[in-house]
Amino acid sequence: MNPPTGPGQRCRVIGSRMAYNKEGKSPNIGKEVTTVRIMGKAGIEEETVWRCRGQGLVTYHGAVGDECDFLECWLERIEEPPPPAVQRETEKELGA
Repeated sequence: MNPPTGPGQRCRVIGSRMAYNKEGKSPNIGKEVTTVRIMGKAGIEEETVWRCRGQGLVTYHGAVGDECDFLECWLERIEEPPPPAVQRETEKELGA
């Protein structure tokens, strides 16, 4: 697992919970979100809670909006691809 480490990171929701069903059955699973800030700790294990932004997120109580809170273990950071390598031209290549 690759959890978020700071605000502004893109993550995929891999777990969630709603008031009327058990953990893992939320419509948020599979959606991409961006971490905004840490909201505190929750649960028996005192897991970090992240406020995240995304489109069409469904809260614990079923409201739909663009922000939602997720336990850190429900988020998997999406690694950005490395920037393309910059080729440096040497003096020899330039004919100097």
